[in-house]
Amino acid sequence: MRLLLALLLLGGTIRTPATVRVTVRLLDVRAQKGGVMHAALHAAPGEGFPGPAPSGNQDVRPATPVTVVVFDVTPGTYAAAVHHDANANGKVDTNFLGIPREGYAVSNDPRPRFRPPRFSEAQVVITRDTTLTLRMAY
Repeated sequence: MRLLLALLLLGGTIRTPATVRVTVRLLDVRAQKGGVMHAALHAAPGEGFPGPAPSGNQDVRPATPVTVVVFDVTPGTYAAAVHHDANANGKVDTNFLGIPREGYAVSNDPRPRFRPPRFSEAQVVITRDTTLTLRMAY
């Protein structure tokens, strides 16, 4: 009790870091397909999830066995989305039903059947440096 009182009197508080590092590890990447990996870290549902995000996007070359993307962000709720643009045409290629023909992954690994994943299914609360592991689906 004395320690707590001393901390309060001295102005000691538990602080949230100004920025945190979010490391996204991508498993099962088919690097032999070439192209580019488009990674996005969405801070809100209205940011067009799972497409590009105004809060953070990065493009990296696919690597095997693990591709890594790092974001520095303020603590909060985020959802990660990755698209393997194998033919580097800048878009997600789909079949006639709208199902992706190129690799993709989102945080929490939701796999809805006839629609894209929702932000609410993929959101993760980030309060400190965190590693998210996503498994690519092809």
